[in-house]
Amino acid sequence: MNLPLRAGALAAPVVVLAAGAGLLLWSGGGTGPHAAKLAVSQAYVREPANPSEAAAYFTIANSGGTDDTLTAVAASTGHATMHTTNGAKMVALSTAPVPAHGSLDFSPGGNHLMIDDPGPLKPGTSVRLTFSFAASAPITVTAPVIGIADPAPGQ
Repeated sequence: MNLPLRAGALAAPVVVLAAGAGLLLWSGGGTGPHAAKLAVSQAYVREPANPSEAAAYFTIANSGGTDDTLTAVAASTGHATMHTTNGAKMVALSTAPVPAHGSLDFSPGGNHLMIDDPGPLKPGTSVRLTFSFAASAPITVTAPVIGIADPAPGQ
């Protein structure tokens, strides 16, 4: 049985599909060719001189075409907070930008991750770090603990 189509019968599905496609484009979707593409490298934790605090360092590269923001880092031991060094002062960071086609460095004398009450950390062990971002999915890496006088990985 062939029923004739009434005028406007296809209009509603076409409008719904067009609206859905527009919403996907508007939201950014996080996966387009210009999305942030993040990778964490050279993560390590320095053996602490004081057992109540340790420092962690890393680089986050963004090969994508959109900026993102590091919003938090969690450690598998202790309580982690982001800081920067401003002269002789250590200042807490609530966020840190990861520029498109650039990188964010946490290195001695600059940005760094403080881990309070980490427990015993000895060279040869590791700490799992989970990075949270404003737009991208979390990234988890394993950071080796290196000796106080040892060179940083990649140096």
